[in-house]
Amino acid sequence: MNFMSKSLIAALLIGLAAGLAACSNPAGPDTFVEPIQIHRVDVRILESAPPGATAHVEGFVGDGCSSLHSVEQARSGNTVTVTILRRRVAADACIQIAILYDEDIPLSGQYPPGTYVLRVNGVERTFRTE
Repeated sequence: MNFMSKSLIAALLIGLAAGLAACSNPAGPDTFVEPIQIHRVDVRILESAPPGATAHVEGFVGDGCSSLHSVEQARSGNTVTVTILRRRVAADACIQIAILYDEDIPLSGQYPPGTYVLRVNGVERTFRTE
């Protein structure tokens, strides 16, 4: 391999490392946290006494500069709110691979007979227990 080939390979490796570092720096000023996109929410009632529930959630976290940040849950009366957040680094170039979210989330608490509302990042589902 001649000097020119080695220089070209070194430059490419440095460029690749810089691009990856830009996408993996969660503490930088260009990092932000926001809700992920949700495509589908289903509720499964567990056969227990009193019944429990699980949310099956499908969505889109983002591209190669995005990662799952947190899943938070709150309940007020018969309304359960789940917030799924991503961390994204603003970068000039990111790997264009879709990072999908497909998880079962156990819903906290018990669900005695009644009608309930589940909200996941703005997507709403009503479910009923007997």
